[in-house]
Amino acid sequence: MKKRSLVATGSVIPGWLRNVSSALLVAMMPLAQAGCGRQTAPSGLTEPKKVTELAAPPPLVTLPISPAHAPAEREPRADDWFAEISRQAGVDFTYQNGRDGLKFTLLESIGGGAALFDFNNDNLPDLFITGGGSIQGSPVVVGGLPNALYRNSGESTFTDISRLAGVSGSLNYTVGCSVCDYNCDGQPDLFVTGYPQCQLYCNQGDGTFLKVTESAGLNFSGLRVASTWGDFDGDGLPELFVTGYVRFDLRENRNCGEDLRGIRDICGIWQYPPAPDQLYGNRGDGTFGELTKTAGLRADGKGLGVVAADFNDDGSLDLYVGNDFTPNFLYLGDGHGQFQEQGLISGAALDANGAPQGSMGVDFSDYDGDGRGDFFVTNYQLEDNTLYHNLGAGSFAVAMAQTRLQDVCRPYVGFGTGWVDWNSDGWLDLFVLNGHVMYHTGQSPYEQPQFLFRNRDGLRFENLSEQGGPYFSIPHVARGGAVGDLNNDGAPDLVIVHQNHPVSVLQNQLLPTNWVSVCLRGTRSDPFAVGAVVTARFAGRILTRHVRSGAGYLSHFDRRILLPVDNDGAMECSVRWLNGRRETFRNLQPRQTNQLIEGRGEMLSTAHGDN
Repeated sequence: MKKRSLVATGSVIPGWLRNVSSALLVAMMPLAQAGCGRQTAPSGLTEPKKVTELAAPPPLVTLPISPAHAPAEREPRADDWFAEISRQAGVDFTYQNGRDGLKFTLLESIGGGAALFDFNNDNLPDLFITGGGSIQGSPVVVGGLPNALYRNSGESTFTDISRLAGVSGSLNYTVGCSVCDYNCDGQPDLFVTGYPQCQLYCNQGDGTFLKVTESAGLNFSGLRVASTWGDFDGDGLPELFVTGYVRFDLRENRNCGEDLRGIRDICGIWQYPPAPDQLYGNRGDGTFGELTKTAGLRADGKGLGVVAADFNDDGSLDLYVGNDFTPNFLYLGDGHGQFQEQGLISGAALDANGAPQGSMGVDFSDYDGDGRGDFFVTNYQLEDNTLYHNLGAGSFAVAMAQTRLQDVCRPYVGFGTGWVDWNSDGWLDLFVLNGHVMYHTGQSPYEQPQFLFRNRDGLRFENLSEQGGPYFSIPHVARGGAVGDLNNDGAPDLVIVHQNHPVSVLQNQLLPTNWVSVCLRGTRSDPFAVGAVVTARFAGRILTRHVRSGAGYLSHFDRRILLPVDNDGAMECSVRWLNGRRETFRNLQPRQTNQLIEGRGEMLSTAHGDN
């Protein structure tokens, strides 16, 4: 394939050069940049006019959010990429954001998320969904609603085992989730974020979970949103990183909205100070100690999305944080638990004009086949989502125009996203989930369209949303989305969480002819092998797949990697583990999951000084 040079295009400026002046621009910008759950601040940084405080909410707050004549789903077609199977799959669950309490809190705008993970090790991804909560009374009282855990029974059918498993009940308002094996016992554990506390559930290996947050030494207060796990200090144990987002007091119950029409709505994010992110080190005895102050983390972000992987191929695990209203953070790890924040100088912190955006969902992988991972970030209305193309040497450049992604989703508020090879052609496609955070006063509707983009040979993306299936024909208020092969047919499926509307399970109809599934297990590195890189040959080129944690928005993807295989090709792949060890695994079994255990492959080389 002819190699593409993005540097040669006139609209791409290397990040280090563009951001020499961008740092000054950010400091001088008016706070008019919008983000999740905020309204635009007026120019000159003057205090905005406030809606008159009332004893009761204005009458217009009871207006229905959906239009009186909502569009109907179109009929299924033979060429649809996805079929909605929620009902036949037995998944009937709704994330509740608490808007029926008419309190219009920032908390309502955030969740929820889902995780696809094999909690019982039967090679079928099970489904966990956060439940949200209620927001009632005066003064305001926040309560938790039950989470859901569905066991995958095979053939894309699920059984609700939430209460039996011990993960349903929660006093906390829940928003997102992540999965790891924090105690390295071979059983995947579950972490749930929310307000005012988060919860760590330890997998007991018998179909149940035990809540161990306090005994594990994890202490949170206020709102915590996104989370990710990985071995940041090189001891083979996964550490926990959690974004703080903002500090806000529900007792204030601010009355925000439009004073011209007297409409009350959710208050703007710019009114709230940032809440520091947190990093917890794994002691190896089932407990954690906070490392936030010593790790080199900044305290001035408003993190909503986070992904962990090895961004610069140096054998150390890195972090990327999508911040709302402030520049995004790119933390390069040294492998010993220390980070250098390189967002501005790398070019991965701002948009093409050098401005911060309202970032929500994030993902990292190699979309154009050059072997280097690239970032994709979803943003607020009137801001393009952003593809940061990896130029190498720690530099990124915005590549929206040349990939034909510019302006397509600009009117909408983006949340869930991910790089996924939906049609098994070896090129990573994209999905983008949208839904406003304002009920009535946004510049686009509360319910919004969802998007599918097909990757055309790593050069450009084609909007194929109309071909996605009936689900994509009507608007939704979407948040998190989890990707995984629900029925082990080699085609990745998608679970989407909405606000106050049932979860959708979309089954992929594009079945591959031949494929291999691989699942990595670290022995010297993190058990989930976060930061490893898998390569395989297909259709005359090399496919690169990054093992990452935190991809998407408030959700966890099935950690198995699906690889298309030439019908006459050798079924093998190579793995570069996080510590630099390189191995080849041969004779992979077709059309099934192959577990690749660190140290059991054919060793090719050892890099970065590891022996």
